[in-house]
Amino acid sequence: MRIKGFTLIELILAIVVSSILLLGLANFTEVGVKGYFGTVERYRLQTEANFVVEKISREMRHAVPNLFPSAVSSGCVSFYPIVDSGFYVESGADINFLVSDSDSDIQSLQNLSMVINPTRPYEEINNIDNVFPLTNVSQATGTNVSGAAFTLVDQTSDLVGGSVSNRHYIFDDANPVEYCLSGDNFLTRANGGAPVIISDKLNVAQSSLLYSPATVQQNGIVDLTLTFTVNDETTTFEQEVQVLNVP
Repeated sequence: MRIKGFTLIELILAIVVSSILLLGLANFTEVGVKGYFGTVERYRLQTEANFVVEKISREMRHAVPNLFPSAVSSGCVSFYPIVDSGFYVESGADINFLVSDSDSDIQSLQNLSMVINPTRPYEEINNIDNVFPLTNVSQATGTNVSGAAFTLVDQTSDLVGGSVSNRHYIFDDANPVEYCLSGDNFLTRANGGAPVIISDKLNVAQSSLLYSPATVQQNGIVDLTLTFTVNDETTTFEQEVQVLNVP
């Protein structure tokens, strides 16, 4: 009985063919893995970009109208978040006003400011008409007074014009929020402290933050152009954010 095995040539051919098959399988697997991780990176970028745009939009929509200090720069946009709002009435020499937060008291308001009818373009906060520090605010009194009602004594003479709807806004003039494009790829947010990085995937050279002041026809608008880059792939988000509040 003859026992026949592999010849040397057959063994070499088997090894070569197996190696070719393994290399092909490895390349195929590599392409699939790269495609998967590329998809994951794109998803992460889209998620981060959507978060950044939505965060900026929500904050700016509810800012005090027309108080945007960095309107002259395309690299930064600053604004004052509304702490509270309500209605006011002139009562002789005093300004009486209500706020929406029923838990408000004198102590919670004393470090804040109130603005009425902020229609002029932003200047130095101390030079803007109708900004009233609430340092000396007092509780409103009277038989018909209810809710969170307060008084600014002898302030009517400083009121230039007024709001058609008798609206006022309470804000912290010492702590504006500022978004800035920084370095080559950073978007930062500052609020009374050191800037915090919101995103490190921006292409700053192709991004901008621009504020257009309110006109007779429209409210103030912030134009966002944010270009995000990862693995040499870019995604650009363009959005107009309308400041919803009106004087």
